[in-house]
Amino acid sequence: MTITSSGGEQARVITLSEAGVAQAVFGPLHRHLAHIQEAFRDPNAPRGAPAYSVTLDAQGDRLTVRARTAADLERVQRIIDALADLARRKGKIREGDVLAAISFSEGASDTSTPLSLPQLGGLTLRTPRQVHYVEALRDENIDLIFGVGPAGTGKTFLAVAAAVEALKQERVDRIIVTRPAVEAGEKLGYLPGDLAEKVDPYLQPIWDAFRSQMNENDLKARRERRQIEVAPLAFMRGRTLTNAFVIVDEAQNSTVLQMKMVLTRLGEGSRMVVTGDPSQIDLVRPDQSGLAHAITILEHIPGVEVIRFATQDVVRHRLVAHIVEAYHRDESGRVG
Repeated sequence: MTITSSGGEQARVITLSEAGVAQAVFGPLHRHLAHIQEAFRDPNAPRGAPAYSVTLDAQGDRLTVRARTAADLERVQRIIDALADLARRKGKIREGDVLAAISFSEGASDTSTPLSLPQLGGLTLRTPRQVHYVEALRDENIDLIFGVGPAGTGKTFLAVAAAVEALKQERVDRIIVTRPAVEAGEKLGYLPGDLAEKVDPYLQPIWDAFRSQMNENDLKARRERRQIEVAPLAFMRGRTLTNAFVIVDEAQNSTVLQMKMVLTRLGEGSRMVVTGDPSQIDLVRPDQSGLAHAITILEHIPGVEVIRFATQDVVRHRLVAHIVEAYHRDESGRVG
């Protein structure tokens, strides 16, 4: 029930009586509730006035919500309902789930329907742009997808998750992930070991993404059957990749010729995802990066989709988005 005070403030008590649901939704030390309340911070609040337009007070399995407006009250209700539903299905709530619920509740035009949190491979998508990206990854009418933007936006991780989904559903026969062996000016020749040992450290983030989607035994078996292959970009020359889900990672470090080479590897029944961050080019000649060039000449071709991520899509530690923005401001200032 909603109660309106004489000052216009609205209050509502939400009870989450199922075992463990309230604890999961509220979070350790009520950390999840702190994130929700922070979303209602009023930057224009006068000195001495409450900094938040919504306050949350949890006691046991009861959450008391006080809000300045009915709209804010309903938004909190939808966030809590979505998280409670997720807790009932998954048994736990992560910080990312909370931030996703906050993001998708903002500016929602239809408040009469329950708030849904889109999923991919057990992952909760965090932003509308991530949803657009995953829709493109699943769209059989799109054969070439570019995912570009800052670090931490889920470009590679979601591409791997979509590739694993396609492989398990037998929509493709194999997954091939490739990336240039160029990292921060280091050269492979200076590393110890044979070629596989030299290359493996550069590919570790890819294997981490695969391990989030399948157990170690399944991953090992599929690698042995060559259903999953991860290799440097140079290994793609001369190949035709058929019935495959191809991911070209760290593409900002490919040259124009390398990009042309890998894009023309596409064979029948295959689709390709090209990911990269144009602000992190490690080539000696940054102007020779093949990523921006490819987008410029291919973006308007049917069957090609370009998803541009922004700092608002960063899903790592909350500081990462601020770090990205700070570096962008610094670089813009030096260029100007």
